[in-house]
Amino acid sequence: MDVSTGASTGKATCRPTEGKRIAVCGGHHTRGGMEVAMFRTMSLLCQMGCEVVFVTKTNIHVMSDLIPEGVTVVYASADSRLSRFLGTMLRDGERGTWWMRVIRKTMYMLAGERSLLAFAYAGNHLTGLPEGAFDAVLDFEGYGSMNTIIGTRINAPIRASWIHAEKIDIRSTYPYLLRDYDRIFCVSHIAQSSLSRRYPRLAGRSRVLFNPVDADMIRRRSMLDVPSELQNPAPSAFRIVTVSRLSSEKNIELSVRVAAMLRDRGLPFLWEVFGEGSEQAGLQALIDRLGVGGRFVLRGAVSNPYPYVRRADVYVQTSRNEGFGLTVQEARILGVPVIATDIPAFREQIVDGQTGFLRPADATALADAIIRLAKHPEERRRMAENLAKVDWDGQQDMSPLYEFLGL
Repeated sequence: MDVSTGASTGKATCRPTEGKRIAVCGGHHTRGGMEVAMFRTMSLLCQMGCEVVFVTKTNIHVMSDLIPEGVTVVYASADSRLSRFLGTMLRDGERGTWWMRVIRKTMYMLAGERSLLAFAYAGNHLTGLPEGAFDAVLDFEGYGSMNTIIGTRINAPIRASWIHAEKIDIRSTYPYLLRDYDRIFCVSHIAQSSLSRRYPRLAGRSRVLFNPVDADMIRRRSMLDVPSELQNPAPSAFRIVTVSRLSSEKNIELSVRVAAMLRDRGLPFLWEVFGEGSEQAGLQALIDRLGVGGRFVLRGAVSNPYPYVRRADVYVQTSRNEGFGLTVQEARILGVPVIATDIPAFREQIVDGQTGFLRPADATALADAIIRLAKHPEERRRMAENLAKVDWDGQQDMSPLYEFLGL
């Protein structure tokens, strides 16, 4: 049942009478790593016999194919256009008036760029929240997000939040995390150390909990066919794949510059990027300006990127910072060597020279690593063999979450 409309979703509930009732708060802007991890967690909770309710903002378009079987969707809103504006919940066709923008600008001046005052006002005017008591609330966007405030308005005795980034700014949600949330789950050791360093009062509540991964599902989906229009038009070219949101922290601009260097050095290649985001237009302009169109291709978002990753010769990620880097993990599961920027999150995943290469955020260094693997297929095979030895089942320990929820 879609609570916001009263319409049936056609999905059966998975909750036994004695099951826990769990609310999960989060966004759904792209098919990014955070969203994938959030829905995998919901699927695991359903398998444990929980009733799971996904609570999101009313202006979020939920991709129904990612919602696990048995999950109910609830849309939270606010009771006036001003409160929706301040809470980043404006509906389609709505916009902030001049006096709303003046109010928000004033609040930003008083409370910082990501305004605590704006979110606090919107939080006092919320509508559409799920009724009844829950056993727990899980906020999957614990930094600078209205979803964190929404989680405090749901009736539950315990609350947990997630940190997915190394560089975080939680000024607009910090008081709520400190006052209302019992546990802060960090998706990597670097995310936890960054949180503890910047917000020491939260350190005692933090715990590392790696994102859940379904290695068998990833392998199964990687064997599916791909649309004919996305099949490789240059089968003899060295295949490079990136799966990423097109945003500043992912630094796809550097990838484009690496591609231009590969072209100048005579490597025949096809570099496909799967994902969407705010920087797409600017990246396409750079691709055109550097003349790598047809070699470096923005494919947009796809529901199943795994077949493209599996067929790649190498996976490349040039991020400035990451909380964990789920797509890098997925490439490793599929046995594809990874070349990535040398940042803390990737050091937790890649053994340099054994399962991939870590290089500085420098176009020449990254191009050298790609050309090395292109010229030495035996080295790629050795890395793939090392990746095949990883025990993915042994790495997945969700017991901290289950213990927290009393499951």
